[in-house]
Amino acid sequence: MLKTVLAGIGVSAFVATVVVAQVGTPTEEQWNSPEAQAFVAKAKAIAGSDPDLQFDFAFNCTAAGSHVAGGGGARMTVGDGALMPNSSIPYVEVPPQTEMLPPHRVFDNLWRFGSTGVGAWLITSDDGYILFDALNDADDARDVIVGGMKTVGLDPTRIRHVLFGHFHLDHTGGGHYIQELVRPQVLMGRDDWPLYFRSVASSEGQGARLQDKVPMTRGADAEDGMTLTVGDTTVTLISMPGHTPGSTGLIFPAKYQGQIHNVLIVTASAGGNNVRNREAFIGGYEHIWNWGIRERVESVLNAHLNYNINSLSRMTYVNDNYPPAQNPLLYGVEKTRDYIEITRACSQARLAALGW
Repeated sequence: MLKTVLAGIGVSAFVATVVVAQVGTPTEEQWNSPEAQAFVAKAKAIAGSDPDLQFDFAFNCTAAGSHVAGGGGARMTVGDGALMPNSSIPYVEVPPQTEMLPPHRVFDNLWRFGSTGVGAWLITSDDGYILFDALNDADDARDVIVGGMKTVGLDPTRIRHVLFGHFHLDHTGGGHYIQELVRPQVLMGRDDWPLYFRSVASSEGQGARLQDKVPMTRGADAEDGMTLTVGDTTVTLISMPGHTPGSTGLIFPAKYQGQIHNVLIVTASAGGNNVRNREAFIGGYEHIWNWGIRERVESVLNAHLNYNINSLSRMTYVNDNYPPAQNPLLYGVEKTRDYIEITRACSQARLAALGW
């Protein structure tokens, strides 16, 4: 278990320094332009007095954006969405260096396997499983995913489908191990497949640390609106190009305490306002956000911790107290819609600031 602590001013200052160095970050002058600040004000108004949404606003609506370079993914700067007034959930800091986590159960039919940097989601049913991403390499797939499943009583041979959110090697590096072990159907966005094979051959790219350079056999193309069914669970795949050309997310029916809650899982940078350009924002992120609103999703999750609602604090609390009377990963329909609209407005602020 990671140490439970409060974030300090020193950590905040360090993280801010790292973030400002990112390419495409608006200057404070650009961020404070009337055009950008109009969207900031809109996001703040949506947050209202809700403490979780107030944090989401404060975390996303900055010139730096919500993606923090280094440390294995995004890190909180001054707190966590679960550390709010009137909250009993302790804050768990994401460490500067990536640390492996034990399996985390977040819903009756959803587990996360991975580290403080990147994780893989496993959707379960009585008749088989759907795996979303496969971590960095074969060692991670063997030890963290397969080994982790066995420790919690899940049978890895029941993985029927593996969906990759995008081609980067920190998400696909363990794919060939899973493919060879259980022969599932593997899927990835059409335009990410050639980029994946190029990355494996060179061992270059985001999150790359492959040692064996063994690629998967090319699988199916994940298409917008495609469905995958295992037992009584059907997930819907949604294209969200932007982070990569073939980025893909999904909506699935999360089960919790006898109830069904539609949950949206996005990949990588749809975590906040760090969009690459207006085309990616409109054709990718807005597409999946709007789909989520139409399907009345009650949470937005990401393979990277603290990008969206799945903060390390909330996940730790849920797993350690499973099942808690109130699951803080479930915002509910209306609050999740507000969360998405805050993220949308903060993204528009950044686009306006950069003149995109």
